[in-house]
Amino acid sequence: MKKRTIAILLCMTTALVFAGCGKNAQAGDTQSIQGTEAAVITYNGPSSAQMDIDLEKQVTKLADYDKIDVTISGDYEVTDDQVKEHTLSLLPYYGITGIEVKDRDTVKDGDYVKVDYTGYHKGEAFEGGAAEDVMLDVTNNTDVVNQTGFIDGFTDGLKGAKVGDEVSSDVTFPEEYPQNEDLAGEKTTFKFKVKGIYEPVTLDKLTDDMVAEAFTEEGLKTKDELIQSVKEALTSQAESNKNQDTVSEVEDYVVKNSQVDIPEDYLNARLSEYQKQFSDQYCSETQSLEEYLTANGTTLADQQKSWKSALEQQIKIEFLFGRIAELEKIEVDEDDFAQFVNYLISSSSQMSTEDEVYEYYGNGSKEDGEKSLRQLYRVNKAISHVAKNANVTVDKGTDTEEN
Repeated sequence: MKKRTIAILLCMTTALVFAGCGKNAQAGDTQSIQGTEAAVITYNGPSSAQMDIDLEKQVTKLADYDKIDVTISGDYEVTDDQVKEHTLSLLPYYGITGIEVKDRDTVKDGDYVKVDYTGYHKGEAFEGGAAEDVMLDVTNNTDVVNQTGFIDGFTDGLKGAKVGDEVSSDVTFPEEYPQNEDLAGEKTTFKFKVKGIYEPVTLDKLTDDMVAEAFTEEGLKTKDELIQSVKEALTSQAESNKNQDTVSEVEDYVVKNSQVDIPEDYLNARLSEYQKQFSDQYCSETQSLEEYLTANGTTLADQQKSWKSALEQQIKIEFLFGRIAELEKIEVDEDDFAQFVNYLISSSSQMSTEDEVYEYYGNGSKEDGEKSLRQLYRVNKAISHVAKNANVTVDKGTDTEEN
């Protein structure tokens, strides 16, 4: 049974700005680039962390960032219907898949049915076509727990079946079926053993005992506690979305209304560092970066253009808000910075200590890594400062349903 915190299931996120997205290259790195005309051009300068950037010189015009007027689009209110919908959507992941029906034995529209099934192609059971104790939503042709759909007609044979029956459904696989090319476009038969009929769980039928048993690890004992937990998580998520949208608009405003110069050697260093980090992450020991990109339908030159464009925008944000941090005399609070580093540790499966975090972001140099993270943390403090003082107008627009 899957056990996750409510916050994780509802995708709680944090807005952070990272430069280079990972490891920094050291001086003498020869895997990097200097431009986008050629595929690979050697860069031999220092890493970006080792460069001292005079932000007052580079920022030739700074936008008036005090009390910026910004408009964000979205619905950041949490309704009772949303809380209900998300609460019900959690239940299957925690093993609450339905309430067994005992006063009848025939499957009807709207029922869930627990089955064992096996798929047959040309009379032979095929690999990956069998499962036991699967809860099916007959009407919607889906797996109740995973909310995944099946091939059209998969659950047709279950309609009107009785508990204990063995029934079958004939289905034809899609012409394009990469999971198993032998089945693409082929007619198959699925045979089911009906083991029980269940009705969907509604909030009215959800009991405290059901919650206490399923949500033990989360410390929830009653239905009301579960609903309140979901509401708090959704509210926190909505506030996070509003904050992220505000930050995005604030960044765009400051960039559009400012002028900033990026030193060519600094940009080259960042391009080098990002390319190396990308290669380390995605390429195997026997596969070059060019081979990896070709296999994924692009070229190194085209990818470098994309990286350069994204990094230029990112560096502008860092320089401009770094300058604001200087003007506002924003300093790094040591306790907050320690929490920031701990967040990076908890979010990674590769790093378990502070030194490992610094080495990772400094490509082996703890000094470079700590310097880079302190600079970026200060930039984020400046962004938060400007966003907090912005005059924000919320326009719900047409994105209410999606948000």
